[in-house]
Amino acid sequence: MRVLKPEVAQDRKDKILNWVVYNYVSTGRPVSSELIAEEGRFSVSSATIRNILKELEAEGYLYQPHTSGGRIPSDKGYRAYVDNIMRMQRLAASEKERLEREYDRRVEQLDGFLKNTSRMLADMSKWAGFVMSADMELDSVKRLDLISMGPKSVLSVMFAHSGLIKHAAFSLERQAEKAAVKSLSVRLNRRVKDLPLSDVPQIIYKEFLAHEKDKGLEELLKKLMDYFRGLTKSEDALYLEGLSRIYSNLEEGDIEEFRGIARLLEEKERFSALLRERLRDCAQKTRALAEPGKRHIVDVTIGSENSIKEFKNFSLVSSSYCMKDKTVGLVGILGYKRMEYPRMISLVDTVSSMMEDMLGEWDKLDLEE
Repeated sequence: MRVLKPEVAQDRKDKILNWVVYNYVSTGRPVSSELIAEEGRFSVSSATIRNILKELEAEGYLYQPHTSGGRIPSDKGYRAYVDNIMRMQRLAASEKERLEREYDRRVEQLDGFLKNTSRMLADMSKWAGFVMSADMELDSVKRLDLISMGPKSVLSVMFAHSGLIKHAAFSLERQAEKAAVKSLSVRLNRRVKDLPLSDVPQIIYKEFLAHEKDKGLEELLKKLMDYFRGLTKSEDALYLEGLSRIYSNLEEGDIEEFRGIARLLEEKERFSALLRERLRDCAQKTRALAEPGKRHIVDVTIGSENSIKEFKNFSLVSSSYCMKDKTVGLVGILGYKRMEYPRMISLVDTVSSMMEDMLGEWDKLDLEE
């Protein structure tokens, strides 16, 4: 009897596990040994396949929902599959180009930058997409930049002494001249530098807004004042789009599960807390693990790996996005465990990179002026 080398046997087992997970993700149906023998093209006997499936089940990678039926992946099985594809996956060039074109089109409306990004992720993934900017705790201003993006569009970028960066885009009813915005940015930056965030709205109101004659700058200052008031409340800017896509992918008997997650997402606080935790984890992993020159990594949590019980049958694929090597937010996809992981990972990775590039370009525009 021929005995395989351990590494050869393990490789064959890994390939069969990956095939089972991929087939289940594609069809939603439990996978039988007969199906693997007929369609898997592994050049092994049905008896060998059955033995491998029993081993995978004993090791916790697969399980049988019904005694006489096929097998489906456990969270551990999904994890092995995801770890494998994260080593190998790259987004197809054609889809990346399509994504970049769509992204350029969506972010033309600066006021909806984060919302449009989450909506685009939902549209491209066919699941729910989310974007969350980082928390702003009690902090002080290191630098405040106002960048003119057009006669009626201004980007604000605030650097805090804690290292956090907050960005916001304002669409104006009235025009604000580029030179005037630049001048206002210099004056504001000189006045609010090193001040606590809580003092900024009052400074804007008393020392700038009260004396401003330019209608466009007056409107900008009012929006900026309201924005800083919101920052002092330490609220998350969370944008979630595409919940209906989770509903459209419901599996039989899952309606109560959907209602539970819908209630959770409507409450937002527990979901926001989970995302805040992921944002911190992603930032730490990026510092520890990211390749040279790469500012972020993609993180995947599957089912029971999530800390919220309502997510036991869902996966989160997410990545932090950075500006000047500082983490400023989180972008990702929420969907059932039976998702197309290679594509979801690549989508999140590509969108995170494009957000970083976009923020970097906006920052360069200010420095060049």
